[in-house]
Amino acid sequence: VASSCSVEVWCPKELKRSSRDITELDVVLAEFEKIAANYRQRIDSNVCRKAIDSFCLAFKDQITDLIAEIQELKNTKKKNAKVITDIKKKRQRLLQLREEQIGAEPRLSQLQREYAEVQERKSSLRQATELLSDIKELQQDCFNYREENPKTRVVYGTSSLPALLVESRRILRAERHFQNINVKLEKALAARRGKLPEKD
Repeated sequence: VASSCSVEVWCPKELKRSSRDITELDVVLAEFEKIAANYRQRIDSNVCRKAIDSFCLAFKDQITDLIAEIQELKNTKKKNAKVITDIKKKRQRLLQLREEQIGAEPRLSQLQREYAEVQERKSSLRQATELLSDIKELQQDCFNYREENPKTRVVYGTSSLPALLVESRRILRAERHFQNINVKLEKALAARRGKLPEKD
């Protein structure tokens, strides 16, 4: 890869590099290869040329190894910087969610209390509905029994609450009737006493 400064960027297949990744070592390597090529052309001895080629190859291997290590370190730093940035963003988001959770806890507690109250009311309503249904059923059974057995004296127990309620209404009506009669009798006696002459 050639840069705008005509410096060749050494780039193996397994390592991604661009002109922005050029370092001093790339410049040194490019200049060294130019100098070595010019010097090699001035040498006529094959032995010297082979020696120069071996030296250049060894030097290039060392320089390219350094370039690769530097590039890998640079790439690792970029990845680490990206990871750190992502971690900071996620941490900030977690803190935000935590603040929202803390702010929502009182509301959540209130909703839980309201839900518990609603459930308790539903349970009480269901129990009351079942009780009323049982009372109506017992009351109907009592009426049916009295219609089928009008001459039978009914003995009420604690399990005959609906029948007792019906009977109590009849007794209360009779009691009020006797109270009215008693009041009228007392008034009549009082009026009669007022008409009797007083004894000396």
